Amino acid sequence: MIRVATSILSPKEMGKVSLVVATTALFSLFLVSPVGMFINRRLHAWQGSGAARQYLQRYALYLLLAAILAALCVGCFYLFGLANFGLSIAWLMLLVAGSLFFNSINLTAIPSLNLLGDSGRFMLLTVATMLASFCFATLLVKAGQPLAQYWLLGLIIGQALLGLIGTQVLFGRLRAGAPRSAARSMSASQLQALFSFAWPVTIAAGFGWVQAQGYRYLVEDRLGLTQLGLFVAGYGVSSGILAGLESVLTAYFQPRLYRDVSAADSEHKGLVWRRYAAAVMPSMLLTVMAIVALAPELTRIFLGASFQSAAKYVVWGALAEAARLLIAVYSLIAHVYMRTQLLIVPNVLGALFSISLCLWFIPRFGTSGVGMGLAASGLMVLLTMHLLLARYVHGGPPSQPIIVAALAAATLWVATLSLRHFLGSSGWVPFITALSVVGTGYAGLQFLFLRQHVVTSASGRLGL
Repeated sequence: MIRVATSILSPKEMGKVSLVVATTALFSLFLVSPVGMFINRRLHAWQGSGAARQYLQRYALYLLLAAILAALCVGCFYLFGLANFGLSIAWLMLLVAGSLFFNSINLTAIPSLNLLGDSGRFMLLTVATMLASFCFATLLVKAGQPLAQYWLLGLIIGQALLGLIGTQVLFGRLRAGAPRSAARSMSASQLQALFSFAWPVTIAAGFGWVQAQGYRYLVEDRLGLTQLGLFVAGYGVSSGILAGLESVLTAYFQPRLYRDVSAADSEHKGLVWRRYAAAVMPSMLLTVMAIVALAPELTRIFLGASFQSAAKYVVWGALAEAARLLIAVYSLIAHVYMRTQLLIVPNVLGALFSISLCLWFIPRFGTSGVGMGLAASGLMVLLTMHLLLARYVHGGPPSQPIIVAALAAATLWVATLSLRHFLGSSGWVPFITALSVVGTGYAGLQFLFLRQHVVTSASGRLGL
C-alpha cells in the first residue's frame, strides 16, 4: 500500500493524507480508544453474563455520536484556519467522520472475534480489510484523480464493508455462545467503573497523540506539505512494518493475557504480564534493528521514485516506533491492574518533550529534527513508564531475553554493514544479497525467540 500510494500520489498529497489521518487519530484517541480498551478488558465477562451483544449495540450508537462531534469539530478547525489540510471543508468532515465511525466498528468487531477465541475468522477478515481498502483506494485514484481524498475514501469503503461483515459474524457468535440473560440498562456502578477506567486513558491518549502526531502540524506550518509528505512516507515504512509485527504479536498473545488476567489474583497478574513482555519485547527489538540496518533497501522497495530521499526518515521512524511499541507493552500493566491513572504523567511528559524538541530541532536540522525529537521524547516516556509501573510486576520485564535480543540485533546490524563494505551499496547484486542474508538471519532469530513462548502459550503454562 505504501509503495502504490507513493507511486500514484505526490509528496504534497501524501502530506494531506497524513494530516487527515492524524486528525482522525486525535478524535479516536479521545473519544473511542478508552471505551474500546474497556470493552477488551470486560468482553469475556460480558460474554459469560450474556450482556455483550447489548453493550456492543450501545457502543455503536456512541460511535455514531462521536463521529458527528468529530465532523463538527474539524469544521471549526477549518473555519478558524488552525491547520492547512489542503481539502475543502466538506471533504474534510466526510473523511474524518467516516473514518472514525467505520474504522472503529472494524477495529472493535474483528479483534473481538480473536479475543473470544475465533482466530481463524479474525485473520481472514483482517487480511480482507487490508485488501479491500487497498483495492478501493487504488481504483478510486485511478478512476478519478491522484488526490488524497480519493485514496482516503477508498480506505474507508474497505473498512466499512468488512467491518459490517465482521459485526454480523461477531453478533452471530455472541447469540450462539451467550446465555439468554442480558442487562437492559447500565447501572450506576457500571457507569462508574467505565468512567474510572476511561478518563485516565483519555487524558493519557490525548497527550500521547500530541507526542506521536503533533509534529505533523508543525512540519506543515514551517516546512510545507511536501516536506511533511516525504517525512511521513519514510516514517511510514518503519511504522508500517512494526505495526504489522505488533498486530501479529498482539493478536496471538494478548487474548491469552486478558484471559489469564481475568482469572488471576494480584500476584499472578504480574507474572502474566512478564510472560507477555518476555514474548514480545525481544521480537520487537530485533525487528527495529533489522529496519535500521536495511533502511536503504527498504526505501527502494516500498517507496516510489519521488520519495527515495526519505531513507533517513526510515531510521528515525524505526527508533521512534521502537519506543512506542515498548510503551504500549508497559501500558498494559496499568490496564491489567485497572489503574490507568498511572499513564497520565508519562504521556504528559512525552507530549511536552516531543513538541519542545521538535520546535528546537526543526530550525537547526530541518525535517530530520522531527525524527530526533520523536525518538528522544519516546525514550523519555519509556523510562518514566518503567519507573512508575515496574514495581507492580516484580521489577519490570525479564532482563535475560531482552539482553540476548539486543546482542542478536547488534550482530545483525554489524553483518549488514560488513556486507555493504565488501559488496558496495549500488547495483542489484548487493541489494539482493543484503536482503537475502539479513532477512534469513532475521527470520531464524525470530523463530528462536518466539518458539518457546508459542509452545508455552499453547500449553497454558504460566511460567517464563
